[in-house]
Amino acid sequence: MSFTTEFATVVREAPAPEYWGATLIALVLGVAGVAWAFTFLKRKRMIEDTPTALIRSAPQGYVELQGLAQLMDGDPVHAPLSNRACVWYRYKVERREKRGSGNSNQSWRVVEQGVSDNLFSLEDRTGQCAVDPDGAAVTPAHRHVWYGTSRIPGRYHDDDGTWWARGLGQLGKPFRYTEARISPGDAIYALGTFHTHGGAATKFDAAGAIGDKLREWKRDRDFMLRNFDADGDGEIDVQEWEAARARAEREVMAENAGNAGPPPVDLLSKPASRRQPFIIAAGTEEEIVTRCRYAAGALLVLALPLVVGALWSLVLRV
Repeated sequence: MSFTTEFATVVREAPAPEYWGATLIALVLGVAGVAWAFTFLKRKRMIEDTPTALIRSAPQGYVELQGLAQLMDGDPVHAPLSNRACVWYRYKVERREKRGSGNSNQSWRVVEQGVSDNLFSLEDRTGQCAVDPDGAAVTPAHRHVWYGTSRIPGRYHDDDGTWWARGLGQLGKPFRYTEARISPGDAIYALGTFHTHGGAATKFDAAGAIGDKLREWKRDRDFMLRNFDADGDGEIDVQEWEAARARAEREVMAENAGNAGPPPVDLLSKPASRRQPFIIAAGTEEEIVTRCRYAAGALLVLALPLVVGALWSLVLRV
């Protein structure tokens, strides 16, 4: 009996609840896998089509940057579980729980998790740019999993890379710790919205400054009469008010002439448009493109058979 015949027999004879449940699960998983595969392919195409900019000459708007991750000035950042210095982290603490009887009926329940929202710096050969990771799809440089006996992890050990050591390491330990990090000095790739704040990029609000000065003068009636009541009638008429406005404008412009404003700060953050992905990934552009290609290929290999099998079974069943 061929596989096709066996499959058709199983589909036609399967009880309705089991058949429809399995078909629905296969169809949902297959469609989701195909959708994610195309997301990775779209991301790969966008990365390839977006030229890499240098921080010093980067245009305002959606840009691609490459460089080294560095800490910003201020307090150092440490990953909560390992206490390792980093610029970004994500962590999770899980507890093993039994469901029913038997050692096989066990699952992991998340008891604590978190992700860093600290700004860090991306540095290339031309300058530095602050990066706000909020809302980014982050691919870390380092990821470690280890086990312990309490919610607070004990001494941290780097993974020795052997599968048997990892398996033995969890015996008798009900807690699992997962931590991902980007460390200072790691090569990173970033795709997001670039804006320069302060310096020449800050537009001087002349009208607002003139209005503030006039309101300040208006509160001091004696000052207004002493400086602008030309006819001495104790009131400020339209012509006298225009004279006050002209003087306020001259003073504001003179004050601003020697003010360079706050120093410029470059910031990379989440784009306003959902069509523009915000990506922060450890590695070079070539490595990111390769990872996207492999992820899309693996998802298609797994998802397409599920979709085809589910649709085929529907044809046979109906």
